[in-house]
Parts: sequence; structure tokens; C-alpha cells
Amino acid sequence: MDVLINVLLMIGGAVTVFFFGRSIFGMLFSMDSQRQYQKRMRQLQFTNEGESQSDGTADAINTVTTPIIRYVLPKLRPRDKEQLAKDLKIAGWDKTYSPDQFIAMNILLKMIGVVLGGAVGFLVSPLLGGILFLALFFGFTFLFNNSLKEKKTKIFREFPNFIRIVQGYLTAGIPIAKAIEQSLPYMSPEWQKIMKNFVINTNLSSVQDAIVILNQEVDIFEVQEFFSLIRLNLEQGINIKESFEGQREKVIDMQLEVMLEAIGRRQMMATILQGPLLLTMIVGFGLPIFYSMFTFTSV
Repeated sequence: MDVLINVLLMIGGAVTVFFFGRSIFGMLFSMDSQRQYQKRMRQLQFTNEGESQSDGTADAINTVTTPIIRYVLPKLRPRDKEQLAKDLKIAGWDKTYSPDQFIAMNILLKMIGVVLGGAVGFLVSPLLGGILFLALFFGFTFLFNNSLKEKKTKIFREFPNFIRIVQGYLTAGIPIAKAIEQSLPYMSPEWQKIMKNFVINTNLSSVQDAIVILNQEVDIFEVQEFFSLIRLNLEQGINIKESFEGQREKVIDMQLEVMLEAIGRRQMMATILQGPLLLTMIVGFGLPIFYSMFTFTSV
């Protein structure tokens, strides 16, 4: 009787292992096939320069953020994803992160910062642990905000030049869509990217709709105000050339503001650098004196 029970248990165990292994291998091969399919589809996408995008980083980010997106984010109240998507696009991070992936990566790095910083602080050095904690906990958001601010500053800084370049073509009687298209080679890289999308949207729908899309993507008040005025003039049948000429004083004010901002930033950097330079000079002049004092004391 015991032998029969043992045989039945062995058969039942073998059957269970067989079906469990079959389901596991099936799931693994299915996931592998899905990954291969996604990889092939991504390899068919090309950048503006015709080069295929590297998908290694995207795969790694997708792998580490998927569990948090699936299990953690539904239980949280994340930040405004629509605004985050705009900020990611302006900063140029939209090619690497979706809004959900960005939030998940931020949460993951904060968790790693708490665990790793605490472990290093307890086992190695509290100072090193604190530095590691701060770098992982705040570094990701700091880099993103810094990149976003830098891109917005570049867009705003080149905005007067953009108006001046397009105004030259409008003066020759060229329509605004064609004037912007012909002005692309003379624009900054940031404005080239924005205006390429504008020209595409103009060809697909209309200038008014393209302006609405541009104002949604570029979250800079002065730019939105300028293009909203152009859209209003188009709807009222006012000549666009007169609209650009009417912005002459505002453009001069913006150029002055940009110059004052650059001067203020340089003054701030010069003030900040004075402290380390002064400390270095004090240490440099003081070391021989301290050395002589200690040598005299030892004698």
C-alpha cells in the first residue's frame, strides 16, 4: 500500500513538474519572442539624420521601470503627466523616457538612494553615505530640471533672432509658412526643431492649427503670447508683416533682457568663484608659515 502511494505521489509530482515547466518555458519563449518583435520594430524607426536609434538604453529603462509602473504608480498620485510630457519634449528627454517611465525611474533612484546610502553610511562612512544618498535621491530630478531650464533659456535667447530672420522674408512678401521654411537654415538648433514641426503641421492642416500645437508644446510665455497674436491677426485678416513689425519694441526689450540675464549670470559666477580662489590663496600663503611654526615647535 505504501509502495502504491509512493508511486502515485511520484507520478503526480512528475506531471506537476512537467506542466509547470511547460508553462514556464512557454512564458519565457513568449516573452523572448515579444522582445525580439519589439526590437525589430524599433530598429525600423529612424532619426531625422537617417540613423537607427539605439535601443539598448530604452530596453534597460523599460525593464527596470515596468514593475514600478505596474504595481506602484497605480497606488500613487503622480504629477501632471501632460505637463511632464511637454517638459520632457522641451528638454529632449522624450526619446528616452515616457512620463510614466520618468516617474518610475525617479521613484526607483530614490529607493536605491535610501537603501544604498544608509548601508554605506552604516558600514563605511556617514559622510560618504550622505553624499551617495543626496546624489541618488535628488540627482535625477536636478539633472532634468537643469536640462529643462537650459533648453528654455536657449529658446528664449534665440527668440529675437528668430523674429528678425522671419521678418526679413515677410518683408519680401513671402507667406509666413514659406518664410519660416526658408528661414530654417539660419535658425538655432532649438528653433529648427520647433519650426520643422510647425511647417509639418502647417502642411497637414493650417497655420492657425500649427500655432495652437506650437503653443501647447513650447511652455514659454513670451513665445506663446507672440504666436497667439499672430494667430489672432490671421483670423482678423491683418497682414502678418505688420504684426512682426509691431513687435519691434518688444524684440528690443527681449534682447536687452537676454543681455542683462547673461551679464547677471557672469557676475554671479564671478562672485561664487571668488570664495574658492580666496581660500586657495590663503592656504597657499599660509602653508609655509604653519610649516615653520610646527618645525620651530618641534625643535
